[in-house]
Amino acid sequence: MKSAEQINPRLLDLWTTSDEYRRIYQTQDEVETIVRLMEMPGAAALVDIGCGNGAFAIACARANAACRVWAFDALESAVTECRARAGDLIRAGRFTAGVAWGERIPLADASVDRVLCRSVLHHLADADALYREIARLLRPGGLLLLQAPCNYWPKRWGRVIGELYRVFDDSHPRQYHQPADVIAGLNVAGLAMQSAACWPYPWEDLKPAEVEFIKRHGAEARFQLSRGEDGKWNCSLYWVRVLARRM
Repeated sequence: MKSAEQINPRLLDLWTTSDEYRRIYQTQDEVETIVRLMEMPGAAALVDIGCGNGAFAIACARANAACRVWAFDALESAVTECRARAGDLIRAGRFTAGVAWGERIPLADASVDRVLCRSVLHHLADADALYREIARLLRPGGLLLLQAPCNYWPKRWGRVIGELYRVFDDSHPRQYHQPADVIAGLNVAGLAMQSAACWPYPWEDLKPAEVEFIKRHGAEARFQLSRGEDGKWNCSLYWVRVLARRM
C-alpha cells in the first residue's frame, strides 16, 4: 500500500518528530488519560488508527502485556518512528506497525476489542467510511476512543477552520465536524456513544498570515486570539473525544 507521502509529495510530516507537538499534545497526563480510558486491563487486542509516532499505542501495549497491539498510519515516516520506539514490543511479537489508510485497515472483521483513533478524523474526506471501518474491526461490545479537532460552533465555522489550517499547511484539505455529527455518524455505523466531551486546545505562535485570517473573519473572540508578553500570537480551537461501544 502506498504511503500518504508517495501519493501526495507535498504532504509534510509535521508531527512525528516535532518536539513542540509532543510538548503540547502528547503530555504524560494525556498519555495516561488515554490509557485509562481505553480500559487496558480487560483488553485482548487493540488497533491504533493513525498512530503517528506511536506514543499512545506503545503506552497501551505496555499497560497490558497480554494485549496484542497493531498501529497503522498513512505516513511512512510516522510508521518508521513508531517501529523504532516499539522495538522491544515488536521483538516480543506483541506489536505490529504498518502503513495503512484509516478507511482500509488490513485486519479481519471483529478482530479487536479496542480501537484508538486520535487526531485523524479531520484529515479524512469521508468520515462515514472511517466510522464503518471501525465498526467492522470491533467485536460486539468493543470500545472505541475517537478524539479529533472539531467544529465547536455552527456548521459554517467548520469550513472557516479548514481554511485557516490551509494557511498553515496547504498540502491537503481538512474537515472539522460538529460533535453532534460525529456522534450521529458513529451511531449509524453501529457504534453507540458511551460518553463525549469537548475542550479547548492551544494553537501557539501563529504566523502573521494566520492572525490576519482570524481577524478578517471576525473570529478573534471565538478563537480566543491573544498576544502573549513574548509578542507571540496564540488562539484556541476545540477537541472532541467520544467513547463508544460496538452494538
